[in-house]
Amino acid sequence: MVATVEQLAALVRGRLVGDGTVPIRSARPVAEAGPGDITFIESERYARLLKTSPASAAIVGPHFRVAVPTVKEELAVIEVDDPIAAFVTVRRHLAGEEKPRWTGIHPQACVMPTAKLGEGVAVYPFAYVGEEAEIGAGTTLKPGAVIGDRCKLGEGCIIHPNAVLYPDVILGDRVEVHSGTVLGGDGFGYRQADGRHVKIPHTGKLEVGSDVEIGSNCAIDRATFEATRIGEGTKIDNLVMIGHNNQIGRHNLLCGQVGIAGSCKTGDYVVMAGQAGIKDKVEIGDGVVVGAQAGVHRSIPSGQQVLGAPAIPVREQRRLFQMIARLPEFYKQFRELAAQVGVLSAAAGIPQAAAASEDAKDSTES
Repeated sequence: MVATVEQLAALVRGRLVGDGTVPIRSARPVAEAGPGDITFIESERYARLLKTSPASAAIVGPHFRVAVPTVKEELAVIEVDDPIAAFVTVRRHLAGEEKPRWTGIHPQACVMPTAKLGEGVAVYPFAYVGEEAEIGAGTTLKPGAVIGDRCKLGEGCIIHPNAVLYPDVILGDRVEVHSGTVLGGDGFGYRQADGRHVKIPHTGKLEVGSDVEIGSNCAIDRATFEATRIGEGTKIDNLVMIGHNNQIGRHNLLCGQVGIAGSCKTGDYVVMAGQAGIKDKVEIGDGVVVGAQAGVHRSIPSGQQVLGAPAIPVREQRRLFQMIARLPEFYKQFRELAAQVGVLSAAAGIPQAAAASEDAKDSTES
């Protein structure tokens, strides 16, 4: 589809600056855009990229031209409050009408007789829906998706290929589960009996709130007795492990390879960066930010930012990092001071061993 910049400005309700008759064929990021393309700049600090970009138009934030008056004059600009949202809207528009969503139960899918399916459900080939499962209206089960017995899925969910929901998993509305993820598997719980590790049965559930998105190849375990819970609006990256009995708050962001041991609790709007590890039975307050590769071994009050292993407040950890970076310099200074002490000791007729002993004594007394 081809549209003029003026038409696209009307589509996103933006303010047009420049030639509105320029034809636009596609929407691409600024590093890839060329003639006939529209691009976007989210932040004014990236404005320099527009100076050399061959793109024909750009979507920018408010007051962009006032703050950055050096953008080339021939570039048509659409000013909006949210450049990313507007760019996505334009990109979809230029791609043309999407293919209508298919609904129905494919003949090669397996839906057990006691399962209940809402209106507008799509069950693709080789998907499985277990006994007494309930699938909400508008939900999509892609090829190879497995929905265990007694699972309950809300409206508008998307279960991507080869994702597995063990029995008794509950999903709210508009939950998206990506390929390879396993929800509701047994927790890692054992006890010692007669010198052997004996498995503790996990008879609890997994409850996932509305508007949660779970990336590919994640594992979230069911509870031992009650329920593991993921709060509404939480977004989980690929390769994240969440152990049994965890209570994850609302609107958390869990980045790739985060690992959370059992029986932890997080508040709302918690962020865990990549490869952060959380010890079992830890509580993390609202708004906490856990840095990349941090090892959290104790509870963290609300509002803190922590980093390192063991994790400590960011300001303290940065001071430690600065000291570590200067260790070669400190070592060089130590060698020079040691050499000077040796020269002075020799001049004073003090044997090296005696001088070292005196230094040790002085250090102890201080």
